[in-house]
Amino acid sequence: MSQSRVRHSDIEVGKALPWDVYDEKGTLLLRKGYLINSEGQVDRLVAVGVFADSNALRQSRIAQVEAEDSEPEASPAQEWLDLRKKMELLYENVELTIQSGQFISRITEIARCVDSLCGAKPELAQAIISLRQDGRYSSRHLLDSATIARLAARDLKLTPAREFGLICAALTMNLGTTCFQDEIKAQSTPLTDEQKERLHKHPEEATTRLKSMGVNDPIWLRAVLEHHEHFDGTGYPNGTAGHELSPEGQILRLADIYCARITFREYRSAVPLTVALRGILLERGKTVDQTLAAQFIRAVGIFPPGLQLRLANGEKGVVVRPGSSPNHPLVVSLIGGDGLPLSPPVQRDTHNPLYGVGETIDPATFNAYVDIDSIWG
Repeated sequence: MSQSRVRHSDIEVGKALPWDVYDEKGTLLLRKGYLINSEGQVDRLVAVGVFADSNALRQSRIAQVEAEDSEPEASPAQEWLDLRKKMELLYENVELTIQSGQFISRITEIARCVDSLCGAKPELAQAIISLRQDGRYSSRHLLDSATIARLAARDLKLTPAREFGLICAALTMNLGTTCFQDEIKAQSTPLTDEQKERLHKHPEEATTRLKSMGVNDPIWLRAVLEHHEHFDGTGYPNGTAGHELSPEGQILRLADIYCARITFREYRSAVPLTVALRGILLERGKTVDQTLAAQFIRAVGIFPPGLQLRLANGEKGVVVRPGSSPNHPLVVSLIGGDGLPLSPPVQRDTHNPLYGVGETIDPATFNAYVDIDSIWG
């Protein structure tokens, strides 16, 4: 019997194996019909090297291609959710993926997806961060930060190489401490001294690990190292200050704190997007460069897509995109002034005084479902 090596793409999580699996000596390891339950199992099998009947393997690959060709195209929102899942699986099996030598290639693949999706629908890219906060926090936060950093970098007209290095930095800034990030996110008490020490060391640890895997892009490495440094020198790990800091490191810091503040935590609600931006405004010239902070706020928008608002006529809705001026966004109203759902939702131009911006709404109290595909699809 002729055998061929099984590839990662040959095995689908949650589906039964379509052929018997053997080791390199021909010893049967898994029988046809065995159910693969996790991406980690797939990584382990591929890492050790397993084989299947060549003809059976070829037939299953043909069937897989035909199935993919017949599948309906994913919606833009689903593409983001699929990418979020890919990030989650990558970091759930991060050590195994590093050992297999595939970690950097997977990160750069995800970085290219972030760049492509942000370019296609930038408003949706922002909105989905605040409107869909499911999944594991630590990996989602990295993807969210990469998204905001990419949008800011494009507005700041960074070169493609610097922009891509920044995206990769955002996706890896907490490498080695993602479980710890989940732990402190859920913690309602102050950090212990031991936790503070670990937190202060993680930029250097992540940089060291990236170097050990062959990363030599100075933009990528420096942004990871500096993403907790403050403009006034009070940050960590090295207390670097002022114009000694790279623009990419400071953009990543801004994206990191912005995404953290708009995310729900066990001990507090997510703050409205405008409140998170106001916090950055208050820190300009102190923990962040004054000019860069202003540019970042301009890039994100005074009224970012996905922001929940109450209009002058009492309707509640979400910001879709910028309007005729920065202070007059285009909004889709989902709840009428009488408190009843609007069916269908109604688009409002807040430049009209009747539908002017009233106030932002606490995300925890916004009780209307936002159909992302129908609004931004």
